[in-house]
Order: sequence, then C-alpha cells, then structure tokens
Amino acid sequence: SPLLLTVFALSAFAGFAVRRLPAISLAFVAVAALAVWTGRIDEDNPLPTVVGGVLIGVALGRAATAIATVPSDAPATRWPHLKRVLRGVITKQTFEAVDELLDRLRFRIDTLPNGLYQPIPGLSARAARGSGSESRWLAILPVVEAHGVANAVDVGACEGYFSLKLAEAGIPTIAVESQPSNYRTALYAVKRSGRRDVGVLALQITPENATTLPSADCVLCLSVWHHFVRAHGLADATAMLAEIWQHTRKVMIFDTGEVEMTSDYNLPPMTPDARTWLGEYLSSTCTGSRVQHLGVHRAFSPGGAPCDRNLFAVIRTEGPGLDDGTVTRR
Repeated sequence: SPLLLTVFALSAFAGFAVRRLPAISLAFVAVAALAVWTGRIDEDNPLPTVVGGVLIGVALGRAATAIATVPSDAPATRWPHLKRVLRGVITKQTFEAVDELLDRLRFRIDTLPNGLYQPIPGLSARAARGSGSESRWLAILPVVEAHGVANAVDVGACEGYFSLKLAEAGIPTIAVESQPSNYRTALYAVKRSGRRDVGVLALQITPENATTLPSADCVLCLSVWHHFVRAHGLADATAMLAEIWQHTRKVMIFDTGEVEMTSDYNLPPMTPDARTWLGEYLSSTCTGSRVQHLGVHRAFSPGGAPCDRNLFAVIRTEGPGLDDGTVTRR
C-alpha cells in the first residue's frame, strides 16, 4: 500500500531523528503492546508500520552515530571567491571604523545608567568616584617612585584607571578584573589610549585560584577586600590577602570599605576606629612588612552617601627576594 509505505518512511525518519532518545521508541512499543492486548490492531491499522518504522529508524540512527566517532574539522578557508570580491570593496579602514562603532556602542551600554566609576582619560563619561581616584593616585605615585617599582598588578582594577596611570608613569601593569562590563570598558580604554604596556586579565579571584596571580613589584588591592569578605567570609578573605601579599615584591597599596558598608558585607567591627583596626590587620596578615598610612580619600557607601576611606601602603621589609634592604625580582 502506498499509504503504508509513506507512513513507514515517515516513521523511520522520525526514529532516525530521535536516535539519541531511545525512551521515545520504547513509548511506541508500549502503545503497540497495548493495542495488541486490546485487539485494536488488524490488517487495516497502520500502527504496526509506525512502530516498525520508528524502531528501524532508531537502530539506523544509533548505528550512524556509532560510526561517526571522529568529527571532521571545519574548512580552514571558506568562501574564497566572496573574500576576493569583498577585499576590493571593503578596506581595512572600513573594518576598523565598524569595530570602533561597535566598541563605542558596547561602552555606552556597559555604563548605563550610572556612568563610569573611575575618571578614565579619553572616555567621555562622568565618574562617580572621580575625586577619590585622583587623590589616591597622587598619594600612590610618590610611594611607587620611592621604591623603584618596575611593574605592577592591579587587583580589582574596575575600569582600569590606576592601571593606565601606572603605565603613564612608565610601569607596565596587568589589570585583573572579574566584572564583564568593567573589563570590557578597561579593554576599550586601553585601546583608546594606544598603550602597549597595559594588559587586562579577566579573572574572578577566589581562595582556590589566588595562587595564580602574577607577582609584581607593586600590587594594588583597592576597594576589593570587602567583596572578598562578603563572598567568602573573613577567614578566607584574610587568606586571599595573605596570598596577594606573597605575590608582592616591594609594596602593596590597600584600601577597603569600612563602617559605611551595609550588614550584608559581614565586615568585622573596626574598633576603636577603622584606621587603627586596618593598620593592625594589615601588619598581622602581611608578614615582613611595615604599614604606612596614605591619608583619607573620598568614596561613597552602597547607598551612594559620601564618605572617606583610609589608604595604606604595605611595604615589604623582609621575605623571599629581599637582599641588602632591596627586593629583587623573582
């Protein structure tokens, strides 16, 4: 019967399509068994044809899957004739212009609705922590110059302000950032600056991977420690900071959220005051160091209220790589 042949072909195709789901074929078997039991199958009923077609299709499909065990590679070059035609029409400058347009659009999306957090040179957007970032840099620069810093790592770099400022001072820097909108903005800022001495590392630092951080003469750990505490607890955050210190050859620059942070950050009570507590905490966590206070600088609370935060330089006085009062590169 042409009808039965058509039903059989469609059923076999369906079985071939669902070869990775044998439970479907088992459902057909159950339906067929029920139909036989109730006496509903006769010579005019196409159900046996459907069941047989599905089972055969499943068997063929699974056999084809077993045979095709080695996937084939995609062609190394595709559409060569079209490429030759487009090469004469679309220039490299056209691609660069389109790329720049897409970068600019992505930047606008990433900075909505709050704009920038840091005052990135060359990016036309207001910064929420502009004055606090600039004043911190003015305090940091004399420290890195005094200790002969030759390279740096910026942990929690946000949009890359301090990484770019370090590069401007002749210090190659790796910016480490986990938030996609931030590291995309940092990449865009580096591209716009034309600098080749700033790299952006997309990495969410955890207690498990903190050991993979690059070592450097100077490590910046700015406004990130309270996020460690919130995500992992005080004990793990302390271990992470100690690991970051182990990757610091000369000086670590540190600040964090203080009493202005909300209770969900689970920060410890900073008594008798934040400056004293943080100074003692840094001294005990970063062995072989002395802690230098670099003033207070403008910030804001999670709710947007203005506040001030303490800035510290943790300077290595002893430890691996220290020789005759200087820290050598590892």
